[in-house]
Amino acid sequence: MIKKFHKVSVDILIVKENKILLGLLTRKWNYNGQQVYGVPGRNIRFGEKIGNTVERNIKEDTDCRVIKYEIICVNANFALDNHYIGIGVVVNIEGDPKNLIPEDWERWEWFDKNNIPNNLFPAAKNLIESYLNNKVNVSE
Repeated sequence: MIKKFHKVSVDILIVKENKILLGLLTRKWNYNGQQVYGVPGRNIRFGEKIGNTVERNIKEDTDCRVIKYEIICVNANFALDNHYIGIGVVVNIEGDPKNLIPEDWERWEWFDKNNIPNNLFPAAKNLIESYLNNKVNVSE
């Protein structure tokens, strides 16, 4: 029997002037048969502080620098046969986002917070709902 474990990650929402940065994920990350938008974020490394994880992920994914971050929620994500506990973070950045991981992201796009696409990866959807509705979590 293969034993599975949950993982802990950060899900990072970049906000600037009432706009939210989303990345169109490559087809290898299709969810329910469609291409979806997501937010930066990955596993928290053993011994790594949350702030360091946020800074590392933003630098690795976009080549931007985190000016300020705030933890806003905790959500469960079971997409793609995984179990992640995602710590949702809102950040302000300095710099223009670049696509540094083309195997994961097709492009970055700014969306008005009142006009978010429907095709969202579950972790991004949970984080955005938490942010817009000021809720600590939207999934369990």
